[in-house]
Amino acid sequence: MSRILIIMHNYAGISDLIKRNLKDLHYDNVDFMLYSEEKFRYKNLGEKLTNLYRKIFLGDKKYKEKLRASFIENTLLQKARNLPEYDTILMMTTEFFSDEFISVIRTKTKKLIGNHWDGLKRTPSVYPKLKFFDKFFVFDPDDVDEQKNIFFLTNFFFTFDETNDSAKIENDVFYIGTYVEERFKALKKISETLSLKKISQKILLFNWDKREKDGEIVFTNDFLTYDENIKWVKSSKALLDLKLKEHNGLSFRFFEALKYEKKIITDNPHVKNYDFYRKENIFIIGEDSERELNNFIETSYFEIPLEIKNKYNFESWFKTLTS
Repeated sequence: MSRILIIMHNYAGISDLIKRNLKDLHYDNVDFMLYSEEKFRYKNLGEKLTNLYRKIFLGDKKYKEKLRASFIENTLLQKARNLPEYDTILMMTTEFFSDEFISVIRTKTKKLIGNHWDGLKRTPSVYPKLKFFDKFFVFDPDDVDEQKNIFFLTNFFFTFDETNDSAKIENDVFYIGTYVEERFKALKKISETLSLKKISQKILLFNWDKREKDGEIVFTNDFLTYDENIKWVKSSKALLDLKLKEHNGLSFRFFEALKYEKKIITDNPHVKNYDFYRKENIFIIGEDSERELNNFIETSYFEIPLEIKNKYNFESWFKTLTS
């Protein structure tokens, strides 16, 4: 069996979920290298005192962050140089890794594959790094350029074993996201529409700063774990999805809805181009009539054939990257 290394940022603990799913599928040949695994340490007392001086007397609160970034880069480079050779190396969250680091990684495998979970227009720093990869997969069809080895691959849903307890429905609509100014206005408008139509909702927005509840929108500075998120998904009839203007790719939310057979309300009309789209399950804001929203929530979910559904599971995604 070929030896594989996955390099990524462990944002929101997603690498732990990938490990969990690989274990469930009996992959025992996969290693991980994570961005910022080690806790930051000052090189010496002088560096620590310099930071203290700059912070107190110069008001420079960013100096420590520069030291931390340098520490992470040096740690990663040292690890990269000491790596054995792998049959395949997969890199996610490429924007976090320097050209120098990727060039060292390039020497450790004959097959370096990238997978990007964001629009390339939102992360332009990735463009110069593409030259290192044999194949680079993106989730936004608009970013695809097969002449430059940029290929299309959607996000996915995890398939590891979970408790099969049937959750009691507590809300009609569930949304969780990070506070983004442009999305907040749209979210507030949708939330007000749901309230007017007596459609119950659970809306959580992550924001570093403490902020009071705004209508039905609750702000939090605590990350929800995957299990907490899925608990709310299971106990809701529909999920809400709001896209960013910089890309048209489908978020992980669509695939959670597909797995748990939940309806979805979205402002991304590009979902109509996918084979799992059914008007009964997916309400498109701005295209479908608001008058039909209550009926949409209350009618039964249209079951998607298993052969279509399985195209979007973790195993299919992983096999595409490693084949």
